[in-house]
Amino acid sequence: MRTMDEHVIDAYLDRIGATRPGRADADGLRRLHERHVLSVPFETIAFYTGEPIGHSMDAVRKVVDDHRGGSCFELNSAFGLLLRGLGYQVETIWGRIHRAAGPDRRTGHMALRVRTPSAVWLVDVGHSNNSRRPLRLDLRTPQGDPHGTYLLTAAEEGDIDVSVDGRLLYRMETRARDEDYGEAVLWWYRTSPESPFTKRPVCVRPTESGRYSLKGTRFTSEENGSERVRDIETDAELIEIYKRYFGIGLNTLPVRAADPCGHCGKGQHRE
Repeated sequence: MRTMDEHVIDAYLDRIGATRPGRADADGLRRLHERHVLSVPFETIAFYTGEPIGHSMDAVRKVVDDHRGGSCFELNSAFGLLLRGLGYQVETIWGRIHRAAGPDRRTGHMALRVRTPSAVWLVDVGHSNNSRRPLRLDLRTPQGDPHGTYLLTAAEEGDIDVSVDGRLLYRMETRARDEDYGEAVLWWYRTSPESPFTKRPVCVRPTESGRYSLKGTRFTSEENGSERVRDIETDAELIEIYKRYFGIGLNTLPVRAADPCGHCGKGQHRE
């Protein structure tokens, strides 16, 4: 089993603004989960640019050293390694994203199953609509969260459907998987014309009172139920948005090599 050095654990905790829990219990897990969600954005820049997408310590280095975010494959892998280093029992589980026709078998989603003395938890810090706090895996009644009301329901073959405010998000298996299980799905996300991750970069970071989201050049700021949407007109302003609201420092904007916009000097698609 992969382990994390103590100095890396301390650096990770500093990155998310968390303190080391006194014991590997549910209260500590909730605090760590919340700090991670509020500090590390879900972002798909790597899918757009073709830069490496790793897991385990590669993902930890991206989050901690590079001060970046990532996809479920990266964020949940890195967070799982942190939790193991702090004494939690962690397993990787995989599922499929829900689309209009149901769970799409071409897609994939990595999450974590974490056991504490009091319960077993669904831990997910790598989805743009994940809960702020871990969810009880054994409950089939609504679970309130600052991000909405989540519900876990029984699905086919023993799987579990996860929804928020009545909208299905994904279907998770209950068997444990290795992180490498997702390599084929990762390839599809990176190469398929139908992949949602190659159409435009996406960044999402919840806040205490709302969330910031950047999809292509459209920036949305939500605070206390009020929403403001604006289209970013210049590359310089877009770079500043990445830095100010998501903590991501970029010298140039992400451009896909096969993207015709990459030859027009505009940086990325203007929507």
